[in-house]
Amino acid sequence: MKTAYLMHIVLWMLPVLAGQWIIGWRIFRANIKPLLWPTMILGSYLTLADAFAIHWGIWSFDGTQTIGVHVAGMVPLEEVLFFFVTALLISQSLVLFLPDRLRCPVRSATTPSG
Repeated sequence: MKTAYLMHIVLWMLPVLAGQWIIGWRIFRANIKPLLWPTMILGSYLTLADAFAIHWGIWSFDGTQTIGVHVAGMVPLEEVLFFFVTALLISQSLVLFLPDRLRCPVRSATTPSG
């Protein structure tokens, strides 16, 4: 099944991402840079490392398990998605569990009158 890898990512990771956003959306909104920078850096690094490993023949992917779209002509799109979503899950988890003093403060929607 050509969508097997993609469906694994969607069915396993997206509910976890959604759950984290349901719980911590205010925290994530206030800490968007600490979420996105590590995600982009780690996802890019892992994709590049994977491209080298594929190029050198260290591993490969079964074409019957992927949709056939490749980034840079080598890395299956599902693998790139896996790296970025995994990095986002880790970043979100760390931000959620950081003590309040180490996160950007969450601003309330209303301003208290003084």
